[in-house]
Amino acid sequence: MKSLLGSTFSLLLFISVSAFANSNTLVIPVSDNGKYMVDQVQADWIVEALDQAEEQGYQRVILLIDTYGGVVFSAREITERLLRLKIPTVAYVETKAISAGTFIAFACDEIVMEQKTTMGDAQMIMQTAEGIEEAPEKFVTVYRSDWKKSCDEKGHSFAIAQGFFDAKVEVLQLGEGEERQFILRDEYDLIPEKERASIAKVISKAGQLLTLHSGEADELGIAREVDDFESFLEGMGLKDGDLDYLEMETNDQILRFLGANGWLFFVLVIIGLNGLYAEIKAPGFGIPGLTALICFAIVFGSRYMLGTASSLEIALFVVGVVCAAIEIFVLPGFGVFGIASLLLVFGSLLMASLPDIGELPIQNDLQWGWVNGLVLNLTGAFISSFVLFAIAVPSLLKLNYVQKRLLATELTAAEGYVMDTVKDRGQLKGTCGRAHGDLRPAGKMLTESGDLLDVVSDAGYVDDDTAIQVVSIDGNRILVRPHSMES
Repeated sequence: MKSLLGSTFSLLLFISVSAFANSNTLVIPVSDNGKYMVDQVQADWIVEALDQAEEQGYQRVILLIDTYGGVVFSAREITERLLRLKIPTVAYVETKAISAGTFIAFACDEIVMEQKTTMGDAQMIMQTAEGIEEAPEKFVTVYRSDWKKSCDEKGHSFAIAQGFFDAKVEVLQLGEGEERQFILRDEYDLIPEKERASIAKVISKAGQLLTLHSGEADELGIAREVDDFESFLEGMGLKDGDLDYLEMETNDQILRFLGANGWLFFVLVIIGLNGLYAEIKAPGFGIPGLTALICFAIVFGSRYMLGTASSLEIALFVVGVVCAAIEIFVLPGFGVFGIASLLLVFGSLLMASLPDIGELPIQNDLQWGWVNGLVLNLTGAFISSFVLFAIAVPSLLKLNYVQKRLLATELTAAEGYVMDTVKDRGQLKGTCGRAHGDLRPAGKMLTESGDLLDVVSDAGYVDDDTAIQVVSIDGNRILVRPHSMES
């Protein structure tokens, strides 16, 4: 996984960390800020921060956790780095550590919970056409192994952890005090009856996911309950001056916003496509082209930073746009280049937005769910863009109410304005004239009657003053070719 901000981010983080050279504890927030989940932006940022903390010689790292969870694959990157960190870590639950938040907490050396906070409900789920469902065993088995690895490494109860993420298990407590231990019902039933210890209590019933408040977690020895962060620091022998609070830079927050709001991707694609349509219809480079450039720069740039896009997707998109231009200006109609353009643009946007779904070909519902969701969103964006550009906008501009406000004055004959009109564009077929300037392949034609028409050559480049003739009308385009080419 490439670094989110590369060397620039590392430099900024180095400067911010170095500014607190006398600090011995780095505090990193794992927060959804009331609107986000654990995502790839946050994962890359936290992993980079942990790298810098180790390099700068910090004595301790505190993760301030307040999240409802998020993407398991992103959370896994955080837990993998925590397990390999050579610095003691503390997970401090400020309000809630739900789902991926609990997963991350269990990768820390110690878990501390402020009063009235909550931890648990960590089942791995997926979005399908039928709704939210439990993830297939192919993914859960890796998730289960990660939990086991964290529990073995940090000394947490794996039986309790399974109660958090597996609703099928029943978690039991055997014994009390120092003799207390936790075990699953299935494992307990395998113990010979004479060797079984008595069951002190059922911690989590089968069919229910385990979620604990701070008092329960403290009672079970899963976490330590404290009144507030200040009392926690006192218990650790720390002062506020010993802490270095790390916060996301503005560019990270913007990137996180872009990645978390799928509707924004949808809107940017619609606006960008309409800009491309308009720019291709009116050759040159103006406001529509600039708008399209900005929109797709945001789309591909954000996906590149998020790690789902590469230079390949960007190259495919550019080739798709070039194919569209060839189809319109060099080989009018809708043939190989038109189909290739549609497939390349659509495919590049799909690939740029698709997260790592594991091995190909696609083998399970979770992978198909990701792909199908993106295909539907992109298809909707393409259709909406076409409807907006080809139907909605032209219809809107024809309304009297709009026309009166678009035209500053009414150009009447009485005021000296005269304009020739062509009642039936079909009557232009066969009209002869000369190229008024080069046709590249779009340009002007001066007819024998003295009219100046906007035309497109279907024979490629045509020199100035070449004899040409209108051969067909394609929508709002007048197609011409050199007169000598006519039979």
